[in-house]
Amino acid sequence: MQEVTQNELKKMILFSCERIERDKEQINKINVFPVPDQDTGNNLSATLKGIKEQIEEKDFSSIEELSNSVLEGALTGAQGNAGIIYTGFLAGFFPALGKEKSVNAEEMATAFNKGMERAKDSIQNPREGTILDVIEAFALTFEEESKNEKDIVKIFYKSLEKADEALKETPNKMELLKKAGVVDAGGLGFLMILETYLDILKEQGDLSSPKEFASEREKTRPRRFIQIISNRYEVVALIKNVEETDKKIKDRLKHLGDCLDIIQIGDRTKIHIHTDSPYEVRDSVKELGDIENLKIQDMAREVVGEKSIESVSIGLVVDERAGLTSKIINHYNIEVVPFKISWPGGESLAGNTICEKIKEAKKQGLTQKPKIESIAPDFFLEAYKNQLRDFEHVLCIVSSSKLSDNYRSALKAKGLLLPEEREKVLVIDSKNISAGQSLLILEAIELIKEHRDFGEIKSRLENIVPTVNVYAVLENVRWWKKDSFSGRWFRKKDNQEFLLTQMKDGKMTPGGKVKTRDFADILFKKIDRHTSKDIKRGKRIRAVIAHGDNPEQAEQLKSSLKKFKRADISFVTITDPVTSINACPESLIAGWIVK
Repeated sequence: MQEVTQNELKKMILFSCERIERDKEQINKINVFPVPDQDTGNNLSATLKGIKEQIEEKDFSSIEELSNSVLEGALTGAQGNAGIIYTGFLAGFFPALGKEKSVNAEEMATAFNKGMERAKDSIQNPREGTILDVIEAFALTFEEESKNEKDIVKIFYKSLEKADEALKETPNKMELLKKAGVVDAGGLGFLMILETYLDILKEQGDLSSPKEFASEREKTRPRRFIQIISNRYEVVALIKNVEETDKKIKDRLKHLGDCLDIIQIGDRTKIHIHTDSPYEVRDSVKELGDIENLKIQDMAREVVGEKSIESVSIGLVVDERAGLTSKIINHYNIEVVPFKISWPGGESLAGNTICEKIKEAKKQGLTQKPKIESIAPDFFLEAYKNQLRDFEHVLCIVSSSKLSDNYRSALKAKGLLLPEEREKVLVIDSKNISAGQSLLILEAIELIKEHRDFGEIKSRLENIVPTVNVYAVLENVRWWKKDSFSGRWFRKKDNQEFLLTQMKDGKMTPGGKVKTRDFADILFKKIDRHTSKDIKRGKRIRAVIAHGDNPEQAEQLKSSLKKFKRADISFVTITDPVTSINACPESLIAGWIVK
């Protein structure tokens, strides 16, 4: 075999995921460095699982396409020293393969060398006797052999021999491994991955067949001896919108612990550190950008088999007015309490979405507006009880109390709980709807992921509420009979169809007539005027866009906002049912905060 295609590379990754998942316990039980927490196999498996989720169901037309998905999955899934180092290897290896559909032996040799270099760079203090030895032995041998040999399979065999020799030598290079009588666990895991790559290249998919290098001797348990853990906690964080270099990040964090690993891909950074000050690490990495995920693990507990990961202990309850995407709702196990909407003759209206039904109603000349009922306390009560089964506390964020009775219902439901349960529930009036309410919920999710305590989250959210900005272009829907929402803004003699509005102190207030259908341009100019000074000062904006079946204008606004150097558009969604009835079709809403 003289060339490897993107399809074969994909198979190599997917089968290595199966191999590590199958044999992870073999890796775990020899894990004594840097701490004997027996999770190296789990960490490698989690990293590969993140990649598998990104690539398994996709077809790729080039190595570049595959590379982008592999790195996204690896960065998201990477855990522990071994996971970060392997992700570093991939971050050097895959981009060096180029953009075409296949690579030859020399090109793969270059890629393995780049992977080796990037893996070393990801670690604060690289040491001999680790996974790096195995990576280096394989990469250097592959490079040397490729100068005269073109058959990639033959080169793989010889390179694996050297990698296996390097693994066997790890106890001679690290006293800790020699005491335990084992080889390096991360090195064993990487060797297993390389063996799986060879299996695919040989077109032998039977992973149950005996392996030639990962021998039976690694299946013995390490010898017992006392090992002192210098830093008790492991912190792993994934951060978005990071502008500092990995060198600056290392300088910022190195005094807080050891085993510091950092890998940057695009604007996302994965950080791993062992520390005795996990919350100081948390606060420091928060200053780098937006935390996507953060895990704190007590390694001392893990070593003795106790529960070690600080799990998220706060569940969320929201009302339907927020208009969250199903992806966010499912990912964070959010309880969404719906409104009851009665449609006069609604069964005959075509369309699946609220906006489609409204368009059909307008087309048919229907004038009776659907009846929207406030949410009864019983529904909030049920949501609280559901969340309290899975979480220690519950945070309920509802739409503006000046636009519905939901805040009062949520408080009444809290009062119906048992006294010990009541103390665990916090209700916050977002003083907003739609994109604005969503933004407050996203801020709450971020604070929860940072393991902030309940009282601190309450204080911070109350300070954030008045900083949320929302502008909207709404359609004149006074064709609904006796529509009070738009009737008070549109005079009978006024033929204007659209109005610019904004949220102020929990209410929607008129902000001027709209004389163009380019809603995206109108809202962009508003946001630009409000945020230009902050952006020049280096601040960032987070935005959410909602639309009433007007996806073209929503995407145009998203593209315009992306021109800002420091803008994060969290998501684009269709408006919630209540806002849709009051403003659809064709409305456009933008919410944003400055951070």
